Order: sequence, then C-alpha cells, then structure tokens
Amino acid sequence: METVELAAGIFHLRGGSNMGLVVREGKGLLIDTGLDKDSGRRALRVIDELGVTLEGVILTHAHADHFGGAQAIQRRREVTVYAPSLEAAMMEHPLIEPLFLFGGAAPIGDLRHKFTLAKPCRVDQVIEPGPLQVGPFETTIISLPGHAPNQVGVAVGDVLFCADAVFPAATLQKHKVIFCFDLDEMLATLDRLHELEYAIFAPGHGPAYAGGEEIVSICAANRERLEEIRECVRAALTVPQETPALVQAVSDHFGLGLATATAYLLTRTTVLAALSSLERSGLVHPLVEENRLRWRLS
Repeated sequence: METVELAAGIFHLRGGSNMGLVVREGKGLLIDTGLDKDSGRRALRVIDELGVTLEGVILTHAHADHFGGAQAIQRRREVTVYAPSLEAAMMEHPLIEPLFLFGGAAPIGDLRHKFTLAKPCRVDQVIEPGPLQVGPFETTIISLPGHAPNQVGVAVGDVLFCADAVFPAATLQKHKVIFCFDLDEMLATLDRLHELEYAIFAPGHGPAYAGGEEIVSICAANRERLEEIRECVRAALTVPQETPALVQAVSDHFGLGLATATAYLLTRTTVLAALSSLERSGLVHPLVEENRLRWRLS
C-alpha cells in the first residue's frame, strides 16, 4: 500500500481499493477500510507508524472492496464506525450484495467470495449529508449516489474523498464497463462532482485529481463511457431483445471476454441500469410475450 500525503495530515492510502486517513491532535480518522482483514491490518499499521489513536471510521458505501476490512479493525480497536443509511444495512448484512447481483435469489458459490460477500461489520452511527464532527475532525458528508444507492463522499478541508463517484482512466481502459447501480444518478453525480469547490479529489481507485481541469477531464471520460454503454444498449434494440442478448451486445462492443459468473453478473447490472435509464426516458419498455421478457424501443 502506498501512502500519499495530499495535504497536511491528510493521506491517500492507495492499493487495490484506496482508503483515506486524516490525522489531527494525535488521533486518526479512517475513510473506508479496503477489501479484507489484510487491508484493515495494513491501515492500522500506517496509523501505528504515525503514532496516533484511531478515533473513527467512515464507510462511503457497501461494496465489499470498501468495507470488507472493517470487521478486522473493530476486532482490534475500540472505534466508532459511521456509514450512510441503506448502505449501513448492507454492511451489517453483507449477503445483500450478492443477493441483488443474483436477482434476489440465494446467491451461487461464485458470488460468495470476499470480492462480493464481505465480512459483516457493526455500524455505530448512521450519517446523512451535511457537517459531521468526529472527535477533533470537522468533516462534511457529500451525497454521491449512482455507483451505489446511497454512496457518500467525505470532505476534510480542501480534500474530498469521493469514493467510486469517478473511476480512473486505467479502469476505463481495462474493465470498459464500469459498475453502475443507477446510471442517471451516476451521471448527475459526475456533473456535480467537478463543480464542487475542493482543491483535491481522492477517489476509491487510482490517483487523486486536482480541482479544475484534472477533475473535469476524468469526470467527462466517465460520463462518455456511461453514455456509450447506454447508447450501445439502445442500438441493439432494432429488434426486441432479452437481457442476456443485450449483455452480449455490450460485451462484444467493448471487446470483453467475460470468463466468470461474477464478471457476467456485474456487467449485467450496468446493462440493467442503462435499461432503467432508457425506460425512464420513455425510449424503451419491457414486453412479456410467450413467457419471455424482452425489451423494445418505444
């Protein structure tokens, strides 16, 4: 894990999933906890090396790679854990994540690993957008929905830890289809994000971005990719199609080689988010005929 100081006492702990750490008056505030017990232990090691006491943990959203290390931290330290409503319920009952990926049915074995089924953690205080005082830390909770239902960012001074509101160019290049719960909300978040008056934006994956041109550029790249996914789905509906055909069309368009059930189901979620967006706009609608649900242009 790479430790980068973004501003005095404000650190970006970079790894597979990034964490934030703020240090004030001999105390530390951790933002997200990574995927598992190993990432949690690495964060505690950094905290110990800085000689501070962990005061609190703020979790931005209930995806396993962002809260999976919380249980290990709770077992080792007396610490208050904060999380937004709805996301908090999923953190305490992490089966919900693979459950919704598998359409509400008992999830298959491929979805019962740490990447989609985290260890549960206790949430001590549910948070809402607005000011939040944690010990000596003055923070502001910023609503950033879209990637997850009630994802939030955490602002400290001139730095905004913006979770998965935006993905780096490397992720757009490697994975192509970024995970999305609500495409319209994610687009709205991207439009708002670069207008927020922070000097540094520290995301959950990849490097931090300076306010101004840097954050504007990466937000535009994310918007372009989401719009491309939505248009790919719409273009595939020259004739009515079932959802699997649309997943295949999007995967083929981006040259994906989906090799696991997990990769397929994650991609399907973003395709369904595109369908929701198109349906909400009145451009497509579902049609059930001969016991088949298909999508067609309106």
